[in-house]
Amino acid sequence: MSEPLLRVENLNKAFGKVVTARDLNFEINAGELTSIIGPNGAGKSTLINVLTGLLPADSGRIFFQGKEITHLPTYKRVRRGLCRSFQVVNVFPELTVFENVEIPVLAQMRRASHVLRPVSKEKAVPERVMEVLERTNLAAQASVTATALSHGDQRLLEVGIALAAKPSLLFLDEPTAGMNPVERVDILRHIRRISASGETSFVIVEHDMDIVFSLSDRVMVLNRGDIICDGGPDHVKGDKQVRECYLGEEVVA
Repeated sequence: MSEPLLRVENLNKAFGKVVTARDLNFEINAGELTSIIGPNGAGKSTLINVLTGLLPADSGRIFFQGKEITHLPTYKRVRRGLCRSFQVVNVFPELTVFENVEIPVLAQMRRASHVLRPVSKEKAVPERVMEVLERTNLAAQASVTATALSHGDQRLLEVGIALAAKPSLLFLDEPTAGMNPVERVDILRHIRRISASGETSFVIVEHDMDIVFSLSDRVMVLNRGDIICDGGPDHVKGDKQVRECYLGEEVVA
């Protein structure tokens, strides 16, 4: 049996008396698109912050690609292929779409510190940037400033910035936040397509149940720091405890 991409053992995190992760044990497998859902305060974003190094775990162990990363700083996790996006759009608004992706490409190629070396003479950099923009369907807008993009395209650009680091596992924290229905369908289609390519596996924190159940191979449900259900969309939809604590009758077919 192949090694899981991410493995979590007995993970705990609390803020005073508020427990956001209680002895969590789970694995994420390569090629699996996973969604994490739960009511407000369930611990979803905190879990991502701990797994990606923005917050320390109180106890427990985290393994990525077979190696322990529990105490690694965020930038070292990124270099190993573990990346994330945030709830709020996080792009450079006055730079072009191309330049937004070029910055992490240079960092991934270890070129960011060589500021005096002309990038224009290196074919690998613009080729990699355009490859990322093609994957996110933004190539035609390469010369457009990020601030001129629609909100949906800015979210896609943020995904592109994360993909530029060549992650094996990418966490997306509410990728459809603030989008209209058309934009939500669009980004859903692109994330599903990118995931199907096999280069990057996704874990998504999302509140839109239509997106969760149409996008995901697997759904994990958190409630007060505990995983109360974990399985395929149909299994989670039919779970009585999930319906009682979060979903309600709206998703019960």
